[in-house]
Amino acid sequence: MKITQFITLFLLSSFLGLNTLSAQSQLIEKVEGNPEKLILNYEKWKLPNGLTLIIHEDHSDPIVSVVVTYHVGSAREEIGKSGFAHFFEHMMFEGSTNVGDKEHFRIVNEAGGDMNGNTERDRTNYYENVPSNYLETALWLEADRMGFLLDSVTKAKFEIQRATVKNEKAQNVENQPYAMAFVEVLNQILYPSGHPYSWPVIGYVDDLNRVTVDDLKSFFLRWYGPNNAVLSIAGDVNSKEVVALVEKYFGSIKPCPDVPRMKVSVPILATNQYANYVDNVYFPMTIMTYPTVPQYHRDEPAIDLLGDMIGSGNNSLIYKNFIKSEKAIQASAYHESSELAGELQVIVATYPEFEYSEISKGFNETEKQILATFDEFEKAGITDEALQRAKTARETQTIDMITSVDGKAYMFATWQTFLNKPYNFSDEMDRYNKVTKEDIIRVFNKYIKGKSAAIVNVYPKDPMSNSKDSVKSVNPYANVKIAANPEMTNLKYDRPVDNFDRSKQPAPASPKTPVVPNYYSKTFDNGLKIIGTQATEAPKVVMIFSLRGGKYVFNFEDKKTGLAELTSAMMNEGTEKSTTEEISAKLEKLGSEIYFYTEGDKTNIRLTSLSKNIDATLAILEEKLLHPGFIEADFKRTKKAALEGLMHEKKVAEAIADKLFDNILYGNTVHGSYASEKTMKKLSLDDVKNYYKEYYSPKVCNLVVVSDIPENELVPKLDFLKKWSGKDVSLQPFTAFVDIPKTQIYLAHKDDAAQSVISIGHGGLPYDATGEYFKSKVANFPLGGAFNSRLNLNLREAKGYTYGIRSAFQGTEYPGPFFVYASVKLSATDSSITEIMKELNNYTSSGISTEELAFTKNSILNNEALKYETPEQKASFLSQILRYNLSKDFTQTQSSILKEMSKSDADAIIKKNIHPDKMIILVVGNRYMLKDKLEKLGYGKVKEVDLD
Repeated sequence: MKITQFITLFLLSSFLGLNTLSAQSQLIEKVEGNPEKLILNYEKWKLPNGLTLIIHEDHSDPIVSVVVTYHVGSAREEIGKSGFAHFFEHMMFEGSTNVGDKEHFRIVNEAGGDMNGNTERDRTNYYENVPSNYLETALWLEADRMGFLLDSVTKAKFEIQRATVKNEKAQNVENQPYAMAFVEVLNQILYPSGHPYSWPVIGYVDDLNRVTVDDLKSFFLRWYGPNNAVLSIAGDVNSKEVVALVEKYFGSIKPCPDVPRMKVSVPILATNQYANYVDNVYFPMTIMTYPTVPQYHRDEPAIDLLGDMIGSGNNSLIYKNFIKSEKAIQASAYHESSELAGELQVIVATYPEFEYSEISKGFNETEKQILATFDEFEKAGITDEALQRAKTARETQTIDMITSVDGKAYMFATWQTFLNKPYNFSDEMDRYNKVTKEDIIRVFNKYIKGKSAAIVNVYPKDPMSNSKDSVKSVNPYANVKIAANPEMTNLKYDRPVDNFDRSKQPAPASPKTPVVPNYYSKTFDNGLKIIGTQATEAPKVVMIFSLRGGKYVFNFEDKKTGLAELTSAMMNEGTEKSTTEEISAKLEKLGSEIYFYTEGDKTNIRLTSLSKNIDATLAILEEKLLHPGFIEADFKRTKKAALEGLMHEKKVAEAIADKLFDNILYGNTVHGSYASEKTMKKLSLDDVKNYYKEYYSPKVCNLVVVSDIPENELVPKLDFLKKWSGKDVSLQPFTAFVDIPKTQIYLAHKDDAAQSVISIGHGGLPYDATGEYFKSKVANFPLGGAFNSRLNLNLREAKGYTYGIRSAFQGTEYPGPFFVYASVKLSATDSSITEIMKELNNYTSSGISTEELAFTKNSILNNEALKYETPEQKASFLSQILRYNLSKDFTQTQSSILKEMSKSDADAIIKKNIHPDKMIILVVGNRYMLKDKLEKLGYGKVKEVDLD
C-alpha cells in the first residue's frame, strides 16, 4: 500500500466558515487507490480535539455515507447498569440543542436518506446515507448530538425510550425462539462473573428500571467525546471541502476524559460449563462455544478459516455428520471475535425424535457427535483445495464490502477504532491469504482439541406443562450492590462555543442527477427474457432468474401447496452428474453461489460470482438447471426438513400472523393457502419431477444481470440457456377478496407470548408503476411508511407500546393487501388496537396535512439518488422494468405525478383505498390474557383461529 505521511497541514479558517476555535488539523495518512488490488483511496485526519476523520472518495453515485463510531459499547458498562450503552443510543435520536425532538429522523428522511444506529459490545455506530448534496446537513446533525445533546435531555424523553428498549427486548429476544439462549444464557457461563461480556448488550430490564437521567448524562460526558470517536465519510465528496466542514461543525467540541484500552483476561474454562434452558421451541438445540482470541489477534484468521472448514457449506463435516445423516435440521460452525475475546461456536438443532423424557439423552449424543467430528477433522487432515475454498469465500466477502459506500465507511471506521494504524481491504484479504495448513492445525490444537467449552442445551417446553409464563430473563447481578464509579464523578459539561449560528440548518447544495442504470435487453427464441447492465465498481456478477408461477399454478383443490418450495429446495441438491457435496465444493472453490428459492408467485435462482470465475460458475448452473438429480435420498431428507420446519413455524408469532392474515383475506383460494403438514406429507418425488417438467420453463422466466463484464462479452456466455426448453405456463386468476362487511377481530393463541403481533388490514390493489397503486403508496407514506409517520410517532414515541410499526400497500400482478403491522407489549395489545384505529379514522377523515405532503414529496424525490448504488439495487430496478414491462422513463413519470399531487388528490386516494370500518384485525398472542380485553373494544365477538 502506498501511503503518504504528512506532519501538519494548516487550513485557512475562512474556508466554508471554518470555526476559528479549531485551528490546526493534521493529515496523518493519504492512500492512493488501486481497486484491482483491493486498495481503496482514503485520507485520514486528526483534529486538535482528538476526532479522527477518514475520507474515501467514490463518485460513481451522487450519495454519501457518514458513519460515526464511538469506542464505547456494553463492555464499558458497570455491573447493575447493563444495557446503558444501547439505551443511550436510543437517546441520541431524541433531539439536541439545535435539532428538535424527532427532527433528526425527519430531516434525514426528507432528504431522501436513511439512518440508524447500533450498539455492540465494544462500540456504538451511527450513520446517515444521504444524497451527496446533503453532506453538510448530515455533519451538522451528528455534530449537534455529539456536542449539544445534554441541554435537550428530559425526563419524558428518557421514560419513552426506556419503554421502547424494553419493547425491543421483548420483541427481538423474549418473543423469538432460541434468542434468550444466545443473548443471555450462553454468556453467563462462557465468561466469568463480572466480565463485561457476561451481560447482554440490550441489558437486563431490572437494570434499565433503576438507572436515572443523571446516569445518562454521566455516561455521555464520560464516553461521548470527539477523542473517543471516528468520523468516516465515503462517497461523492471532495476531501478538501469535507475537512473544512468537519472543522466547522466538530472543531469546537471539547474532548471527554481519556479512554484507555480495556485490559481484560481472555476467559479460560477449566471444565465444560453447562446450562439447560427451556424455551417455547420445537427443535432441541445445542450451542457449544469455545473461547478463543480477540479480534485482529494473529491467530484470528486461522480460527476463522478453521470454523469455515469444519462447519460451513454442504461439503463440511458438520453438514455430513448432522444434516446429511438426518440427525439435525440445522448445523453449523463459525468463529467470531470481539475486542476482548473470541468464540468458536458449533450450533446443532436436532430433530425431536425422542420422547420428552429422553431429550437429555439426545443432547448427550449431540455433544459426543460434535467431539467425534473434531476427531474426524484431525485425522482427515487439511487439503490444499479445502483451504483454498475457505480463502476464496473470504475473498468474496471482502469484495462484497466495497459494493456500497456505507460498507466502505463502516469498515474504515472499524479498522481505525480497533487497529489505529494504516489498513485497507487488501490488508484484510492478505491476513487470510497468509494462513497455512500448519496454522490451521496449530490453532485447532491450541484452542479446540481437548479444551473445555460452554454448552447450552435448549429444551423445548414440555407439551404436558400447563405453564402460561413467557420466556424469562434472569439477571445474575440483580442483588449486587452498585458501588460508586470514580470514572463517573466530577464530570463537567463544557458547552462548545462557536463563531457562527449553529441553530441554522444548512441548506443543501444543488442536487446531482441520479445515475439511473443504462441497460440492454434480449429475448432468446425459447422465450427467456434478459435485461442487464454493466456496473464497474466491483469485479462481481449478480444474476437473478425469476420464473413466474410458484404456488399460483395450482387450483386450491389440488392441495399442492408447498410443492413449489419443495421443488426449489430439491434444485439445491445434487445433479445427474454430481452429488450435493461435490456441487458445493465446486462453488466454494470459486467463491460463487447458486441458490433456488420460492416466494409467493415466483421461483428465483440467485447466482453470484467473482467475474474471473463466471465461466466455471455458469457451467455449474447449466448442470443444476438443466440436469437436476432428483435423488430419492435427497428428497427424503429435504421433505423431512420441510415438514419439521412447518412445525417450527408454529412457534414463531410472525410466521403465524403472515399465514393466517392471508388466509382470512383471500379465503380458501390458492392465494390464501399455505403449506401444512397434511399437504406436505402427501407430496412425492414424482410430484417434484412433474413440477420441474411442467413449470420450470424459459417461457415464464426473466433474467436480470448486473456485472462489470460488458454486454458483448457477457451475453454470449449465456448461450447454453438457449438449450433450455419448456412449456407454456398459465397461472390461476385472482377472483376476489373475502367480503368483510365490518371490522372483525381474530385471535390466534401462542404459548408463552411475551408480546402480541398485530396485523390489521383489508384487500387492496395490484401493482402499477404510475397509477392508483403508486399513488396509494405515496399517500400512505406519512401514515406508516416513514419513521416519523403518524403511527410510529404515536405507538412508539408517544405511548411506548412498540419497537416499531408500519403500514403499506402490497401488490404484484395480483391485488394485495393494505395492512398495518406491529409487535406490541402484551399488556398494551388492546390499547394499541385502539390507537391504530384512531389514527386510521383520523387519516381517512381529515386527510394528509400540507406539511406531510411536502415532506412526502421531498423524501421520495430525493431518495432516488440512493436507489441504484449496489448490484442488488440495480438488479431490483431492472427486475421491475422487465416484470411489469415498464418504459425506460417510468421513474420520470413517477416524479412528475408526485410533484403534481395536491392535498385533495392525496385525500381522495386515502378515502378510496383505506377503510377503517372494514378491517381484519388479527392478533397473535396469549389468549388467556387477551380475549376478554379484545371483546371490550366494540368490534363484536372475537373469532379464534389457528394454523390447524
